[in-house]
Amino acid sequence: MFRVKVCGVTSPGDAAHAVACGADAVGINFYRGSRRFVDEGVAREIARAVGDRAAVVGVFVNAPPEAIVELCGRLGISRVQLHGDEPAEVAGRIPLWRMKAVHAGGRVDLAGLPAYPCEAFLVDAGVPGEYGGTGRELHWKSLRDRFGELLAFPGAPVRGRAWALAGGLTPENVERAIAAARPLAVDVASGVESAPGRKDPEKVALFVERAKRGLLLAGA
Repeated sequence: MFRVKVCGVTSPGDAAHAVACGADAVGINFYRGSRRFVDEGVAREIARAVGDRAAVVGVFVNAPPEAIVELCGRLGISRVQLHGDEPAEVAGRIPLWRMKAVHAGGRVDLAGLPAYPCEAFLVDAGVPGEYGGTGRELHWKSLRDRFGELLAFPGAPVRGRAWALAGGLTPENVERAIAAARPLAVDVASGVESAPGRKDPEKVALFVERAKRGLLLAGA
């Protein structure tokens, strides 16, 4: 499990800078409805820029599992983020490391999540009609009460799955968010951008530094 992921990178330079700053993972968005979408050619350049220095995570929204496996195979990507409304049977047909997004900005049906076939969860705010990158914050302190049986928390008996916190995180609030929510990892997209898909080098550096400090203090 990564600790700090910079998601929605759209250029090899942004990816390389994030890794140089200490990011453990970068996310490449293959959802055509996203402002951070990149095609296969650019994705290949990004993956090459990262190399084996960090994890590359392919982000998909309601894509056919066969298409996900084929694309990731061509690009050498072994980790995927399912950020749509993918049912368990779809995730079960993807023989890769999987992280499932839980859109926690509203009411969440927890019935099928404990048995969902994935290695980790991403807890994001979610906005109707959009899938991530909205900059909307969650009520961080409520997450343990809402998802305590689903998620693992530092220093607590291991009950649930590894998870990353996303949604409205910035260099200015990431340490407070970690202290309140106590995630095992964090994920940022819009909070370190100068424009959609264009990462701000200074914001990326500050975010990674502060996120790692916050995770260390939280015992994650």
